[in-house]
Amino acid sequence: MSFFCCCHCLSATPGEREALTAHYPKRPCRDIGSDVFSKEGTLTMKLVNVLKIDTPFSDIAETFNKQHGDHWAMKEAIQRLKEVSGCAPTNSLAACIENIKQEHGACNVQVHMEGYRFSLVAEEKEVPEKLEQAQRQVGELNHATKCVIATEMKFQEMVRSVLQRQSQLEETVKAENPEYLDQVRLEVNLRENFQKVSLAKDLSKQYGEDASRVLKEMAQLAGLTL
Repeated sequence: MSFFCCCHCLSATPGEREALTAHYPKRPCRDIGSDVFSKEGTLTMKLVNVLKIDTPFSDIAETFNKQHGDHWAMKEAIQRLKEVSGCAPTNSLAACIENIKQEHGACNVQVHMEGYRFSLVAEEKEVPEKLEQAQRQVGELNHATKCVIATEMKFQEMVRSVLQRQSQLEETVKAENPEYLDQVRLEVNLRENFQKVSLAKDLSKQYGEDASRVLKEMAQLAGLTL
């Protein structure tokens, strides 16, 4: 299962980039991120001096940054689960769970899944500390996975709404900023926002696909089919 994340600097005029409150650590990079993320590791939008346009772009950035953080948390939970189970970074979740089952055979460890909620359950009430750590990581993985999927659906709808009105929003920016130099500068800001939204849309879809793969793999381990 492959996951990716990215961040690079974006150039922007001081005061025109609207920084959001969600910040995440720098990640290993992929080309798409150079056009999406700021140096702080967030998606940011430039202002166009029209509140009814700036607000939805700000909401899109905030929603994407939440999914970005949840995707990172999902990757971290998988990595920690591999460490706890003694698996290599390249091993699958199935291999990790199998290692845990073998190591704690007396506890009759099983993957339990109901809807989108999965967990690692044991027959014994009191379990070894190492198994308890694995159960905690599976719980964190489940929480992050559900959040990625839920946010992806919301984000895609928000993006669709803005992209469908691109021409209308461009005309509004012109009308609301009649001064020529302001108009040119803010039109450039708007175009950059649309470019970043389109790229973030693709990245958000990839995050959702990554989370869906986790769900399917855990479902298989629980003996279910999604």
